[in-house]
Amino acid sequence: MIKNPSLQNGFTLVELSIVLIIVGLLIGGIFGGMKIVDNMNINKTIQDLKQFESAAITFRDTYKFLPGDIVSPQTRLPNCAAAPCSTTGNGDRTIGGLHTWTNAIPITDERFTFWAHLTAAELIDVDIDGTTSMLFGEGQPEAPIGGGYRHGAFYDTNWCDSTINASHITLILGEPSASSASWFATRPLRCGDGLAIDRKIDDGMPITGNFKAGWCPPTCAVTETYPINNIGYGLYVNKY
Repeated sequence: MIKNPSLQNGFTLVELSIVLIIVGLLIGGIFGGMKIVDNMNINKTIQDLKQFESAAITFRDTYKFLPGDIVSPQTRLPNCAAAPCSTTGNGDRTIGGLHTWTNAIPITDERFTFWAHLTAAELIDVDIDGTTSMLFGEGQPEAPIGGGYRHGAFYDTNWCDSTINASHITLILGEPSASSASWFATRPLRCGDGLAIDRKIDDGMPITGNFKAGWCPPTCAVTETYPINNIGYGLYVNKY
């Protein structure tokens, strides 16, 4: 018996083409959505860095001390009766002291109480609970691109730029939590995120300008570009 070809099951070339086009559109939409989310996280991170800098300047102008460094914060700031907010600074106009690669930051350090004082003064809008925990999202704020923020001051020649020694800095660390045993990240950030931030607010180079990439480049050459591999951390030089 001869079968009628028109009754056989299968897809025509037109139908297959339509399916491939739909699949392509779906894949493109997914990757496009991921790119939008990445850009949103980059922009939010930049907003955070600028917010912290502006908040610290406003705090200094209002209270005559920098956050973390303020004397008697429990009597001068609202809702600051408990640690870490109530921990007093030494009033030397500097947040913290000299850092080295393995410099520990205890919960009484000005670089940690910095966040609690800004929060008590209602100058930053970040999700921290004001506890003495070093975890990002608890005692220190989380970063949209992963890990969190950590404040620092006075860094040495390991940073490849001697022109900004004794500056206050904000670090973006890739750690899931901020250990008090060391101030540098063992879990790196995505290099693309660091480069994107650098291009938006600075010069796109890893060791020059106000935004820098830690752990790269190893030669400290000013012509170095961002590496293909991940970077250890981002570093923003504050203007206070």
